[in-house]
Amino acid sequence: MKFGRTDTINNIDFMLPPVHPGSMKVLGEQKAKQVKVYVGCPIWADEGFVGKIYPASAKAGNYVKYYGRQFNSIELNISHYRQLDPLTIQRWCELTPSDFKFCPKVNQIISHTPYLYHNIDFMREFLQTQQHFKQKLGMPFLQLPPTYDSSKLNDLLNFLDNVAMSHFAIELRHASWFSNEAVLKQVCNYFYKNKLTLLITDTPGRRDVLHQRLTTKTAFIRFLANDLHSTDYARMTEWVKRLDTWIENGLEEIYFFIHNPNHSLMPELAIFFIKELAKHTGIKLDPPKIISPTPQIQKLF
Repeated sequence: MKFGRTDTINNIDFMLPPVHPGSMKVLGEQKAKQVKVYVGCPIWADEGFVGKIYPASAKAGNYVKYYGRQFNSIELNISHYRQLDPLTIQRWCELTPSDFKFCPKVNQIISHTPYLYHNIDFMREFLQTQQHFKQKLGMPFLQLPPTYDSSKLNDLLNFLDNVAMSHFAIELRHASWFSNEAVLKQVCNYFYKNKLTLLITDTPGRRDVLHQRLTTKTAFIRFLANDLHSTDYARMTEWVKRLDTWIENGLEEIYFFIHNPNHSLMPELAIFFIKELAKHTGIKLDPPKIISPTPQIQKLF
């Protein structure tokens, strides 16, 4: 994820903004009986995983199988770049555990065009295809490009009025969505009424998209790290503390997807996040298992 990436991070304030009061109202301020947590990466096809969290003998055709043994979810970016066929989806589902979740990203033919409303039929086809994931379908998400600004609010709402996107997340990127409080309030109210999740992006160069507004009882977070910089760990700890607060007040579901310039370092970040989550919330997930831990990894974890 290149959006918001910067090479100068020393002067960035990485503190999370305060929770928006509306988020607590959405949660209901009563702890849920169960919280589902999904942690993963945006890809499984990384050669750096081979010999690290995949067997040294792993072949590309079986990466999905080995990935599913290490993570319980994936931010499925491949669906953004090409249309998926039912047989491919069926094979992926057969190779992953029963509780694994796929979170497909809406195809760019739909999302990265001037007006969404023109692509309603394509979106309906996309939604139909996602049904082949069956019980392994997590929360799909629509990522709007940085060029799609708040002047297109009516286009966005008209599009959403005409497609049935339940249990869906939407990522807004243009700064105008967050600089105009009246527009953002209208968006959040619409999402709340229609059970749409406003996705949260934590990326160093764009702190405005770190909005802390929940519109459902699901937190969908895309986290861009900086190659195991010390601030990565501090930021993750702050996120776990924030999630703990939301859990105590009614959060029911978490999707936390880790991005990093060097993809091969994402397992270390996932291990740290999962261990911090257990320490602060008591929620325990199986972290990725490093096949041959280096002394540096052993010291960290």
